[in-house]
Amino acid sequence: METSEAATVFVDFDFLCLADPEWGALIKGDYEAVMPLPHRSKFGVSYIFSPPFYFRLGVFSRTPLSPADVNEFVRHIPARFVQVDLNLNEGNSDELFKKKTVFQVSHQLKLDEPYETLRKNFSRSHKHNIKVAGNFQPAVDKNIRVEEVIALFRSNRGRDRHIRISDADYATFLKMTDFMHCKGLLENWGVRDEEGRLLAGACFLRDFDHLWFWFSGRDESRSDRRAMFYLMDRYIEAHAGSGLVFGMSGSKNENVSQLYRGFGAERYTYPALSFCNNTLLALPVKFYKFLRNHII
Repeated sequence: METSEAATVFVDFDFLCLADPEWGALIKGDYEAVMPLPHRSKFGVSYIFSPPFYFRLGVFSRTPLSPADVNEFVRHIPARFVQVDLNLNEGNSDELFKKKTVFQVSHQLKLDEPYETLRKNFSRSHKHNIKVAGNFQPAVDKNIRVEEVIALFRSNRGRDRHIRISDADYATFLKMTDFMHCKGLLENWGVRDEEGRLLAGACFLRDFDHLWFWFSGRDESRSDRRAMFYLMDRYIEAHAGSGLVFGMSGSKNENVSQLYRGFGAERYTYPALSFCNNTLLALPVKFYKFLRNHII
């Protein structure tokens, strides 16, 4: 919803159809407020989820939302959806349904100052890493292919068994990036070595007043090149003074959080729904999630 206080491309109708062709929504009145509900079914059990690569969902309204407004939407989530795991947004208060939420962690950097001013807030270690990276004379490529970023991620961090991104998810992401590229809202940057090999790459998404660090990958075997530090530094320099907000995709991983904070980004949290919508199936659902996270 473009008129929403939390306007975002993540609730664009066509974009949502790419992420989840079967998505539905709760709607108040004549689209006065909307809550998209992406959903899937597994083993005959229907559930609501946040699609991979999706940062913002929840309730969107043309007017400010009270906690009671948000709670009303949550109460009306259909009972046929047994489990609900859905990111909300900063404008959604969980005051009236705290037991049904967890908090996601994210970081953001306001790009309203010149680069020289922003750089003063970089940590000493980040400045050092950027200098080390520059000594290798890396080349910044502002037109890399999304497939290269995906391949770099999959062959490095994506090999972690806790990273649950399927082949179908990657295929969907390619469709999503093609869609945003056609709208002129996507930038794909990379850093290459002297032989042209990709050391780090990232997809940046323009979302109204935000620039999202949407998806990235780096060659961990050549971490001595500090390529990701160099890439983010160059991107911040290119967009400094724009007045936009550089949103760095949320992470509870302390190493990732430290990377973002080192660029002067501020940590913030936002609520995410996480509850079983069927009391009879609460224990089986908890048991399945335990198996999925620790054994499967």
